[in-house]
Amino acid sequence: MDVKQLKLRMADLCARSEQCEYDIMVKLKRAGITYREAAEIIEALKRDKFLSDSRYARAFANDKVRFSGWGRNKIRVALIAKRIPEACIREALDDIDEDEYLESLTRVAVAKARGLDLSDYRQRQKFYRSMMSRGFESSAITSIISTLREDNM
Repeated sequence: MDVKQLKLRMADLCARSEQCEYDIMVKLKRAGITYREAAEIIEALKRDKFLSDSRYARAFANDKVRFSGWGRNKIRVALIAKRIPEACIREALDDIDEDEYLESLTRVAVAKARGLDLSDYRQRQKFYRSMMSRGFESSAITSIISTLREDNM
């Protein structure tokens, strides 16, 4: 496939779903073109507003909160792995709707706590570790544990 066809294919992909520079670069490298040609395609996609790491980070963060029940910490790590600039990550995390975030935290916490007795220290620690692995902040987890324990008593 030549460079022009690859550019059109990547523009089509970006038009269908948000992509980040890193993912496009990986796809272009896999297609076997040089780094310089890939960089030119990425610059053209950015210039034509098909590609934006900031837009990608916001969409990624909102989707992970809404559909996957991820916390801010896990989202941050995933965006760092995609080589998104720190400013874009900060902006995306700040743009997360707080009510939706707390609703997601509650939904995940209630589902996890269903089979656990949160008055038992070991089970509370198991719950805590599980919520940490989902990327939620320590203070939010402690708060939801208190809320769930009050509801069960």
